[in-house]
Amino acid sequence: LVLRGTQTVRKVKGYTSHPQELKIDPENVFVLPPNGVQDLHIGVRPQKAGSKFIYLNLVDVDYHQLVASWLVCVSCRQPLISKAFEISLAARGGKGSNKKITYTNPYPSRRLYSLHTNRPDLLHFKEDTFEIGGGEIYTIGLRFAPSQSAGTEEILIYINDQEDKNEETFCVKVIYE
Repeated sequence: LVLRGTQTVRKVKGYTSHPQELKIDPENVFVLPPNGVQDLHIGVRPQKAGSKFIYLNLVDVDYHQLVASWLVCVSCRQPLISKAFEISLAARGGKGSNKKITYTNPYPSRRLYSLHTNRPDLLHFKEDTFEIGGGEIYTIGLRFAPSQSAGTEEILIYINDQEDKNEETFCVKVIYE
């Protein structure tokens, strides 16, 4: 987004209605020069498929005034699942569980990857990023949180490249019994 400065220097900060899904750069307070132009970069990472409206407000932090506002319409579809897993875990008072899955770098050169999930409340990674040589196999450590009730959850694991673009998506069907 391109911001145009007002008549005076302002210290501003961006705020969003969905901070887990819309990231702003710069994320901290920054100076908006008078009558100047400043780029505001946004990154979107929807938590689920469908459409959603997200508010983005730019606020003068000294005077608590709204400087600019946008309504961002996000529409996304479910990613293609490249691998699917199914595991059973104890419910009601379980301690959680550690599991491992593997990822093979399909490229001939070394790559850096980051891991994300649609259910950070249920799944944590041993490492959020990893680097792997061309054609090599990496073991991804998973830590599943305990569940208080029986049931089934489908958890997505997003494997993104160093530009944070999705390379592959795994689906883990967790059966709490």
